[in-house]
Amino acid sequence: MSITHFTPPYAIARFDGALMFGDVQSGLMTTGAVKSPIVTFRVLAGAQVHPVWALDALAVKVYSYAYAARALNLGETQLQVSVTASWVSTCDYSNLIATQIEWHAPSNVRSFVERMIAEAKSGKFSADWPSTEMRIPSQEANV
Repeated sequence: MSITHFTPPYAIARFDGALMFGDVQSGLMTTGAVKSPIVTFRVLAGAQVHPVWALDALAVKVYSYAYAARALNLGETQLQVSVTASWVSTCDYSNLIATQIEWHAPSNVRSFVERMIAEAKSGKFSADWPSTEMRIPSQEANV
């Protein structure tokens, strides 16, 4: 009989709730010479609000859904999500970094987002990504 030792996965969080799209903040995270999209947002799951971060393509998607929800005048609880995130922790901070988001949105919102992303790829969408530099809270940021 062979015993195999597997490295345990990072701590994973999974929760469902409403994307608080009015609170979405977006900017650029600088890692070395590269600047990549980053957003921070909150998800209302039951009575608790969870702060979450998203990076790169997922950040663009969160930004797009929030933009669409505001443009279409949705109520704060109409944009439902199922979030899978990894905990990234230091001595002083613990942050949820989204790894996957399932969107439970009305079809008009999905269509708006698909059109917006297609227009952005073709250069027709005029909204520029905010250039504000953002960083995920960590122990090193306080030094």
